[in-house]
Amino acid sequence: MSPKAFLLLLLLLPGLLLAQPQFAFEGEVLDFSLEKTSPESDTLLWIVSGRFFLSNLHHEALSRLIWFPVPASDSVGVAEDVSISLIEPVDSMSVELLYQNQRGFGFRLDLPARSFAGVKISYRQKISGSEARYVLLTANSWGRPLPSSEINLTLGQGITLTDLPYPDPIVSLDAQNSNYRWTFLDFVPDRDFVVRFGCL
Repeated sequence: MSPKAFLLLLLLLPGLLLAQPQFAFEGEVLDFSLEKTSPESDTLLWIVSGRFFLSNLHHEALSRLIWFPVPASDSVGVAEDVSISLIEPVDSMSVELLYQNQRGFGFRLDLPARSFAGVKISYRQKISGSEARYVLLTANSWGRPLPSSEINLTLGQGITLTDLPYPDPIVSLDAQNSNYRWTFLDFVPDRDFVVRFGCL
């Protein structure tokens, strides 16, 4: 290939990728919990479990690579015990974890034509600071508001919020935990889900 042709391909590649048929992101249910590893330990566990609902509205099967960012830092460990599975899979559907690094993980999703699928993703991180984070802003990269989003946060005994991740949650308390719930329709997140907390 000539240098001119190679440069032209580099210029056209983003447009070609955007022109490819894509999945539609239809909704999500996110469950977060923050708990102490032991009463004496300063390390906490940030446990994430999400159900993500996607559709292939095209007349052909689609296979796409999806990047799932998971922030890590000096006080927040990398994602551990990563699990990805299909909810009620049918023939020709598959999901596979492909790689993982310090910034997150990537997986491949295969869906047949005119299909709808649920994908369950879970992982955990060790927290030694006073902040846990989940990247919500990538939901905006799907090109339209997210039709439905439900977010649930459970704080274990002795853990309190110092700042709300999003305003106006429904709050419930039980003997051991504090529970927060947010529900959104046509959701366009304007920030990540950041939990700032203190320990008693």
